[in-house]
Amino acid sequence: MSEPPSPGKRSFLRTALFVLAGAVASAITLGTGRFLFFSAGKQPRREFSSEVLGRLDFEMPLHVPEAGVWIVKRRGDGAVSCLDDRCTHLGCRFSWNAERKVFECPCHGSEFDIEGNVNRGPASRPLQRLSTADPENGKIRLIEKGSGGSG
Repeated sequence: MSEPPSPGKRSFLRTALFVLAGAVASAITLGTGRFLFFSAGKQPRREFSSEVLGRLDFEMPLHVPEAGVWIVKRRGDGAVSCLDDRCTHLGCRFSWNAERKVFECPCHGSEFDIEGNVNRGPASRPLQRLSTADPENGKIRLIEKGSGGSG
């Protein structure tokens, strides 16, 4: 009796290629899914206590993470503006650099001025501004405007 032929180099390479292609396809699928559903987590409750306004200093942004917002009080007229705390590039949370007086995104290096305008990319749109509704039961509700710009 003769033995069945042993697998050759071609058979081994074909199997290795299928395994490699499957691994690459899985990585691409997982990466694409993560990108598409990046901000699909729990949305912040868009309100905060009116007591927060008493803690504001002129031109020193205050982060209110439970509302997903940075609050800024302007020096000249004392007006308060609210900026979404997610970068307009890919939605990363950014921080305030008090020394340089800019918002800095740690993910890709975007920078925004105190008004939310882009100083340095890759972000190409200003931070989203939120307007405030009149206080109700000691809470200030935030209303989303169009993304970025003034208004």
